Amino acid sequence: MTFANFIFIVFLIVSLLVFVVLVLLIRQIKKDGRLPAEKMPTLVMVLFLPAIVIYALVFKGIVDWKSEIEFEKNHIEIENFVIGAYEPLADSQRELLITLKEMQTLLIEIEALEIAFPSHANLVQKVKEEWYASRSGLYKVYQEADREIRHAWISHKTMDSSDVLAKFSKQAVQLNSNIKNAKKDYQAQLHAVQASLVRNIDAARQLLDTNRNPPKSKKQKAKNTATLKQIKHFSDRTKLQLIDFLARIDSRLAEEFETLQELIRLSGQQAAKVRSYLLDNQDLEIPLEKVITDWNDLEKNSTTRMSQILYAVEAEYVALKLGLSQSNPAVKAMHKSLLVNLPAIVGQAFKERKSIDQSYNFKTTK
Repeated sequence: MTFANFIFIVFLIVSLLVFVVLVLLIRQIKKDGRLPAEKMPTLVMVLFLPAIVIYALVFKGIVDWKSEIEFEKNHIEIENFVIGAYEPLADSQRELLITLKEMQTLLIEIEALEIAFPSHANLVQKVKEEWYASRSGLYKVYQEADREIRHAWISHKTMDSSDVLAKFSKQAVQLNSNIKNAKKDYQAQLHAVQASLVRNIDAARQLLDTNRNPPKSKKQKAKNTATLKQIKHFSDRTKLQLIDFLARIDSRLAEEFETLQELIRLSGQQAAKVRSYLLDNQDLEIPLEKVITDWNDLEKNSTTRMSQILYAVEAEYVALKLGLSQSNPAVKAMHKSLLVNLPAIVGQAFKERKSIDQSYNFKTTK
């Protein structure tokens, strides 16, 4: 007798004893006459219904447990059968199953990326579609091999075992070859996805680089314009997520970014402050409007540059989440670009602010 069967029998005995105790309890209550006859059905329901529910749940749990044990036992037997016939097939099938599980987890994570990062939603959607297709192809090959393996295993247990083993050993070689071909196709698709991620990072980096080196060719200008159109509004939550990631790249970058944010806030505040003074000083409209325009321009230009920084950081963040390696040259180039451009952008903003602060001119009267 197996341990699972022993537990099952014990459960049945205990359930029977509980049932007997409940019946005796009801009979005793009825005999004592302490409960009106019309309320006896209610008592029976109150006592038996919870017991029946608990019994059903526990029974289902034990049945599922037994099924799981039986499934695991069969799985081990099947794997040993395949190893005995052609071990490379067992290795390939195991590795393929691991890949399928990893892809399923990744596809679930992609759904969250698509919502959280709208600037890269099109890229994420494209990658998701390609991976669904890739996983579908791999899963089909896995199922076909699994079906043939189970068929051979059952035949091995119920028919001439040596004959089945000899025939399946030849079939296993072909099944293994099918899996390897499917994995080659998957790797080709994976490389295509990674190439898309690299191109996206490079485009974001090239746009960021224009803050120091404006493009000269029409082709690059057109490419930068197309990249700019991809940038959507960044929610506060997304900003915090990207700033945290930026800090992990280099804490100095996060500090520079926060400085830029502060300059943007200051620009808006200063423009509003000067506008409030203008209300009571209409005769100073020309010089004060000039100052307001300068502060607004600083705020607008700095906000545009901040969006380019966030887009560049997001491009790397999303790519890493989608499986691109930290050691990829595109990722390293992005780090270098951020370390050079972010301080330069902040420096330019400070320079513009100083120019505004020192733009006051007075007129001498005769």
